[in-house]
Amino acid sequence: MLLIDKLEIILITYNRKKHLQNTFNQIFAQESPIKDFPITILDNASTDGTSELIKTYCKKFPNIKHIRHKINIGGDANICRAFEIGASSGKEYVWVLCDDDKYDFSNWKSVEDEINKNTDIICVANYSFPSKKYFNNITYQIFQLTFVPAGIYKTALITDTILTNMYNATYTLFQQSCIGIEAINNKKNIVVVDRAIVDNGLHYKDACKDTAYTRGTDKNNVLKRREYISWILGYSNILYLLKNIELEKDCMDIAIPNVEIFGSWTAFYMRVKERYFNYKNFEYFLEIFKLLKLPRKLKLLFYAISPIIIYKDSKRNIMCLLFSKLKIRIYSSKWFESILSLTNRDEYKILRILGFTIKLNRINSSGGGAKHCSR
Repeated sequence: MLLIDKLEIILITYNRKKHLQNTFNQIFAQESPIKDFPITILDNASTDGTSELIKTYCKKFPNIKHIRHKINIGGDANICRAFEIGASSGKEYVWVLCDDDKYDFSNWKSVEDEINKNTDIICVANYSFPSKKYFNNITYQIFQLTFVPAGIYKTALITDTILTNMYNATYTLFQQSCIGIEAINNKKNIVVVDRAIVDNGLHYKDACKDTAYTRGTDKNNVLKRREYISWILGYSNILYLLKNIELEKDCMDIAIPNVEIFGSWTAFYMRVKERYFNYKNFEYFLEIFKLLKLPRKLKLLFYAISPIIIYKDSKRNIMCLLFSKLKIRIYSSKWFESILSLTNRDEYKILRILGFTIKLNRINSSGGGAKHCSR
């Protein structure tokens, strides 16, 4: 059987006319090995001329099928719809493409070889792997397969349960990961090609300006979890599908400091503290916290809790002096003042701890005008 009869290709798009034109230039180029493959385009009710662009290509390439949704079902639901169509196509494999990526088909022969070997998942992107020696590392495979076009999947993997999980997981942003995670749970075969076929065309900084999961929706009228979703919260949620808790933690451990995500653990701690360490979103903080290894948990708690001890004048504050050796900048927190507070007076300070009041006299130092706190 020819590869064209084995592989179903589906491309998802919404209001990306400029990006889609670039994608078409690549996949329908003369040297493209997939230019003659049947390609279904799921147009999520675009309004920027994207639909008209697709129609012009349909006239040039009869192998294109254009499905335009009457309403925008959301980018994540459109991904689920693509895999649903692929699983129902009757073909052995499905490859879901996005409208803003970069392609290099020079290594396409390796994809053909793996399909002919009946490989369960062919990973055709590898930018998340530090080097080729990590290609067989499950944690990096899971991380890489969060990128939608990274995986060419056997349609047999997409069962009723998996597809239902995918639709249920749209809030995570990683519904496509349901397939790879279930494959790993069942010890299926995943192969990463030596040279990538596809690379992310919209990297982190650009993606932050163009959050695909909210485009076309009223951002002031969404469910709370959708409003406060982030890459790390969604990733931690989808990892719960893994049957090995230590593997879940390993997945978090390699993804968080990646340059495309937070870039460093410090940036992660500060971002999670800022976004989720509050009364309104504390349950989300715990969801992330649970999947960290013990040293990371302790550091996250330290970053989250230490700033609640607040004094603006660290040079004159006895509690600030206690923390100064740790090189932590200490900020204000009004709710904590009911537990611990310090009030300045002309000649003394009042320190209150859990309702107990301590008077701190000011004493001039012999070295200059600096004042120190003394009992």
